[in-house]
Amino acid sequence: MRCAALWPAANGRIMADFDSVAIYSGGEIIGDGVYKLPFLRALRSSFPRARLTWICPSTTVYKDRIAPLATDLLDEILAEAPLGRSPLELLRPVRLRQRYDVVIDTQQIVWRSLCARRLRHGLFVSGAAQFRLSERKPPAGYERPDHILQRFNDLIALVTGVSPGLDRSLRLPESLMAKAAAQLPDGAAYVGFAPGAGQAVKRWPLERFVDLAQRQAARGRVPVFILGPAEMAELPAIREAVPTALFPEQDIALWGAGFDPMRTMAIGRRMAGAVTNDSGVSHMLAAADTPLTVLYGPTSAEKFGPVTRRAHFIQAERFGASEMAAIPTDAVDTALEALLTASPDNP
Repeated sequence: MRCAALWPAANGRIMADFDSVAIYSGGEIIGDGVYKLPFLRALRSSFPRARLTWICPSTTVYKDRIAPLATDLLDEILAEAPLGRSPLELLRPVRLRQRYDVVIDTQQIVWRSLCARRLRHGLFVSGAAQFRLSERKPPAGYERPDHILQRFNDLIALVTGVSPGLDRSLRLPESLMAKAAAQLPDGAAYVGFAPGAGQAVKRWPLERFVDLAQRQAARGRVPVFILGPAEMAELPAIREAVPTALFPEQDIALWGAGFDPMRTMAIGRRMAGAVTNDSGVSHMLAAADTPLTVLYGPTSAEKFGPVTRRAHFIQAERFGASEMAAIPTDAVDTALEALLTASPDNP
């Protein structure tokens, strides 16, 4: 899902310069951390000169597993902070003494929001309890979006008066980018296919991914399959059906064993476009700004779609059913081709 204009223009521009902005979060495991990366980019774009501090009462992958991705976006990360670990904290002095010009509370647990509100601040914004704790509230008639990242962006808009954008790219580690370039060197147009998903009902039929890959190969492009452990049994059949296909994630000699979302992002940076199901891979590729065609059956793009610059979302219900198999191959091929041939400045 693109970053649309979420705030009424009549609200006016109320952006001011801030020296310090704290963002309060419940914590992030790997899926949450990847999912929220567009929000981090929006924060840095909206507060380019402020010191951004990420505060959470538990662990966050921004401190360890994907820490390199947060380096340019956050100035300080206070993981396992003494703020919001227990409701009893409301009866004790606040242990974090730093004052922040703005505190943005992104979580919805009211007692934790009350803890975050006790931070020394100039402005506190929060969507918890229908904005009752927030010191600045949405305009009359506001309807909370289904999409969580849009809700987060609305919190930024409460502070600045304008909807945030994605003009700040994600910086990936140079070592990973070099490995991805070695696998997918300059000179060819690479098109990605990610047939996996966390649930079987979210998977478009594999044979249709293969059909699409064959069409791309016939047009002179190089199909690149992003396969996870659950799809490894399908690799021989894909390789036989699409002899020119590449499988970069399976090069353990180059990448080493184990899952690393930054690896997928680096590979995505080499692609002209990709087709995915509603899956974690769609959010990884979106973070890398890979142009995407994302397919949805029982789930909804309005609620789960990745926030990215260039994407087409195809919902099965457009074709009369909620099952993924209702999405015809020709419709996906048309959407993918539109992405691949569009100008980056005119998506």
